[in-house]
Amino acid sequence: MTLHGNMRAKAVLTALMAGVLALSGCGSTNAASDGGQSDKIVSDIKGNVEITFWHGMTGNQEKTLQSLTDTFMKQNPNIKVTLQNQSSYSDLQQKLTATMQSPKDLPTITQAYPSWLVDAISDGQVVNLDPYITSKDGNLAFDNWDDVLPGLRDGVKIDGKTYGMPFNKSTEVLWYNKTMLDELGLKVPTTYDELAETSKKIESAKGIPGAGFDSLSNYYITYMKNEGVTFGKGLDVAGEKSAKAFDYYDKGVKDGYFRIAGTDKYMSGSFSNQKVAMYVGSNAGESFVKKGAEGKFEYGVAPYPAKHTMQQGTDIYMFSSASPEQRTAAYLYEKFLTSKDSQIEWAVGTGYIPVRKSAIADAKYANSGSAIAPILADATKNLFTIPLTPGMQQASDDVQKSLENVLSGAGDVKSSLSTLKPTFDSDWEQ
Repeated sequence: MTLHGNMRAKAVLTALMAGVLALSGCGSTNAASDGGQSDKIVSDIKGNVEITFWHGMTGNQEKTLQSLTDTFMKQNPNIKVTLQNQSSYSDLQQKLTATMQSPKDLPTITQAYPSWLVDAISDGQVVNLDPYITSKDGNLAFDNWDDVLPGLRDGVKIDGKTYGMPFNKSTEVLWYNKTMLDELGLKVPTTYDELAETSKKIESAKGIPGAGFDSLSNYYITYMKNEGVTFGKGLDVAGEKSAKAFDYYDKGVKDGYFRIAGTDKYMSGSFSNQKVAMYVGSNAGESFVKKGAEGKFEYGVAPYPAKHTMQQGTDIYMFSSASPEQRTAAYLYEKFLTSKDSQIEWAVGTGYIPVRKSAIADAKYANSGSAIAPILADATKNLFTIPLTPGMQQASDDVQKSLENVLSGAGDVKSSLSTLKPTFDSDWEQ
């Protein structure tokens, strides 16, 4: 999951069951969702059915999504998938929230960050996909759910149930100026300590910060995870390990060997202009890195410089307002999008990581020319996800604001964390 600025609010969804389409089909004995609904799963769609998919993909991402969708519809001529682009994640979230006032106008499925739907999932207003995934029916059963990266499977679960299908996923990696590191005889850092030491040497030799992190909230949550602390209710945000996370970055910024993205939001611009030698950011940013480095220097990429790294990106969720036939059609579409071949096409066309281990290992992906492909197996070895609980997004936003305050020199670590603590603790009670 990503905790960038477009994950700011939680959408509270209102469920409304739509009338069943006049389409016949075989049913199983399992309900498709929680929340007291009694619909049986349709395993064989006999007539025509249309589903709508709201998304925020643009550019090559949208082109690749359309290509995959066209292929699916050719293979399933009785299912029409209507893609509806909502321009951006923030616009998508806003439209979802507004449309809750008229549930019949909701799409069948939507791209969403899990934090948007925490309350809706808890209230049983989003379809539980487990009965489909584990179905004994050959038309429905997911071919190998264990092939989906464990961290991504965990990211779509709440209370042990699967509510989303992993979609455009990414993780953080270390982008570095290979030309500069080779010139200085420096090895690529593999730990936080090595990142700091290498950055100090770069700052001393070149007069520029050695490294920085795109997302401050991601940095904090991941640092804490590598300290053995899970981000969530009960975390002592003013405690010793939390202070250690703040101190690590703060010392680097004050001494000039670390920097923050600031108003640029992302470090790729500073990296391409050689104002920073390394940065931690999404693997999906390769197209920006490649374009920025072209003709200037050779770039490289390595796994996150610590054992654990956070999974990011959106998933696909299905609304309970969809009819049983629409749910089955939507699930078949989701299953197609996450097939091995589809994931290879998606990853090569967009820069996102394949959600399937078999796709990552396939020669078609490994030899696709992406600098990410050769290191992705290692980069995704220890993915983790934040437990989906109310208050999570607000708490991470508050941590980010506090860390920004410290790194900008507006406050010291101890007093800032003391001020943060009551706010952080109350975030989980909302």
